[in-house]
Amino acid sequence: MRRGVAIAGVVFAWAFAASGAELEPAPEGLTGREIAERAEDTLYSATTFMAAEMTVVSPRLTSDRVVAFENWDDRPGKRSFIRITKPTKDADTTFLKLHPNLWMHVPRVERTMRIPPSMMLQSWMGSDFTNDDLVRESSALDDYDHDLLGIDPAPEGHPDRRAYVLEYRPHEDAPVVWGKIVMWIDVERGTPLRQEFFDEDGEKLRLMEFADIAPIGDRHYPRRWRMRPLDKEGHETRIEIRDVRFDVELDEQTFTKRALTRKR
Repeated sequence: MRRGVAIAGVVFAWAFAASGAELEPAPEGLTGREIAERAEDTLYSATTFMAAEMTVVSPRLTSDRVVAFENWDDRPGKRSFIRITKPTKDADTTFLKLHPNLWMHVPRVERTMRIPPSMMLQSWMGSDFTNDDLVRESSALDDYDHDLLGIDPAPEGHPDRRAYVLEYRPHEDAPVVWGKIVMWIDVERGTPLRQEFFDEDGEKLRLMEFADIAPIGDRHYPRRWRMRPLDKEGHETRIEIRDVRFDVELDEQTFTKRALTRKR
């Protein structure tokens, strides 16, 4: 099935030309892996703290659902801790990833549970993001090969920027669901601009868009992320980054099961 994914990459590049958005050739000697690493380094340092607000839009909801959360991430250790701060009924719900395990604590029922691998692709807090998206159980660097398709001279949503177009192709035995991911990465800044997610049959199912890009230290960081499932009309989830800090000092007690039940 992975061979079909590789063929789909050729079709994808051809589709660019057919639609009038022909890709320019990338510089010689530059690898897709190098660009993917730069994009990852733009979004995450070795240790990162983030405070964000997530808005879930759905025709099934009478009003938008707003969830605020804080996230501590230890990239080398493959550890992360998330605490919900809003709404009140979900406050102090916590998530702890200690690779390869993920736990969740729900204070209103005083229950701590391990989330099995079979649930990693389920919705996170009722949003269009999955458990895997938030705790990054699968690795965009380690679980994929990275093919540099070329340069988009005017990427959708960012016509004033130039972007490398990278195709992420999963390894045969990688624990991922996507047949491929295509990402647009700012040539000059290394900032992710757009991601398209395809199943193994080549059908595009999700679109992630990054916006409100602002300098933070030596990074140009997107403060607004929008996920849209393309098979669910009227659904989308927006994340607005309220605070992000890089290379922070992390308390080792944060990454313990005891922390799951600790109040703020």
